[in-house]
Amino acid sequence: MVKFFAENLTVFKRVAFPLFVLLVLSSNIDQFLNQQVETALRNPLGATPQVYWFGFLSIISSILFPILLITTALYSMRYKQVATSLSDFYARYINQVFIETLRTWGKTLLWGLLFILPGIWKFLEYSMVPFVVTGSQRYDEGKIDALQASARVFRKHWFKITGILILFHLFIPLILTSLFDSYRLLWKTPVPSLVLNLLDTYLLIISTQLLFNVFQDEVKRHESHV
Repeated sequence: MVKFFAENLTVFKRVAFPLFVLLVLSSNIDQFLNQQVETALRNPLGATPQVYWFGFLSIISSILFPILLITTALYSMRYKQVATSLSDFYARYINQVFIETLRTWGKTLLWGLLFILPGIWKFLEYSMVPFVVTGSQRYDEGKIDALQASARVFRKHWFKITGILILFHLFIPLILTSLFDSYRLLWKTPVPSLVLNLLDTYLLIISTQLLFNVFQDEVKRHESHV
């Protein structure tokens, strides 16, 4: 436990600032776009074309920022192993993380449209895709498929991975949203907004580190049997 928090402190120092900036931008852009959509929908003359425009921007934001956030967090855990700067790490991995994430969304959406529960299961199975893309030598060599590799890791550690995802990406965010959502707008409540985003930064680092440790343990176990 002491070792984990020592590593966590090192990771926090390395990527806290870029993650913090991304989270501030993400949360405030999301809030702004949602407000614009709600305003357009309340128009007494009916929904305006702005609804579609802001809705489209909201979709782009919901795809772009999670990819940037997880890639940035993973950089801190792969520091000096594959890249010595965040820009180098982006140059090497961001394109593939983006492609594989879109594949993940596509397959999850397909399963979700057919059957809700299998769609949720697929979402969980593919939760390790960014870790495969940035941390698997066999993926770099083109020997494995990121989605299939993620599913294999998840099935072996489904209880632990599901617990981490539920705690850090569902339970805690729901509590924070229910209590402090009205304080997240930077232009209305700047200090509380920044504090909440700093807390989000730390929680993201912890959850990513926990998932990364699970993935690394599986990689080491696999290599020991090769």
